Amino acid sequence: MEHHYKIKKAFTLAEVLITLGVIGIVAAMTLPTLIQKQQEKIAVTRLKNVYSIFSQAYLRAVSDNGPIESWDIGTQDSASGALELYDYFRPYLLKVRECKTNAGCFYDGKYKALNNPVYAWQPSTHPVYAKGILANGVSFIFWSAGSGCKLDYSANHQGHYLNTCGIIHVDINGYSAPNQAGVDFFDFVITKGGIVPAGMVDYKSVYGSSCKFKDTSNKNGTACTAWVIVNGNMDYRRRDISSEWK
Repeated sequence: MEHHYKIKKAFTLAEVLITLGVIGIVAAMTLPTLIQKQQEKIAVTRLKNVYSIFSQAYLRAVSDNGPIESWDIGTQDSASGALELYDYFRPYLLKVRECKTNAGCFYDGKYKALNNPVYAWQPSTHPVYAKGILANGVSFIFWSAGSGCKLDYSANHQGHYLNTCGIIHVDINGYSAPNQAGVDFFDFVITKGGIVPAGMVDYKSVYGSSCKFKDTSNKNGTACTAWVIVNGNMDYRRRDISSEWK
């Protein structure tokens, strides 16, 4: 009895190398995006956790000390005011370090804007900020808008930011890179109504904060906090979100 076997032709070395090359190219193109998105998921979780921490501290401070507009938090943009504002929150924050107005609790260099390698701001040595580090490694800053909460950060003189009492700046991974607005550096606004993420549609910062795709202004990214909290992503790094944020 005769047996007939069909011999299958194997891949040549050249074909194998070409296939591996294609796989390598695809991996090189997709891997950075996958890594970035995973890092963003971690950042979103951290930022939401920070929001919860400061919101709870705010509620407890108001419960113990009365309405925030009645607090003595000094004059606007003063070191004493920042320290006084921080002191109201201080008992309700689990910290590992306090730098107050001294250097040491923040990355000791200039922060980058969202689409610009230079953000001309160096919080570590800023003289009118009260600074510290939470137990989870988050660096934070308190800035006072002055007693009475009369500063208006609203775009139309109504809404979330009408009575601003101060600002909380946070770096969600402390000293670690990238030290960049809208990536690991974010702002929260302290108001009569509570802690509000910077960047809601009615937000108007006198300092030019924004969250715009491909905008190279030196403070772009500092108003991305609200988008991250509400939407749970950092899509503004890859596309224009302006039509979705109304």
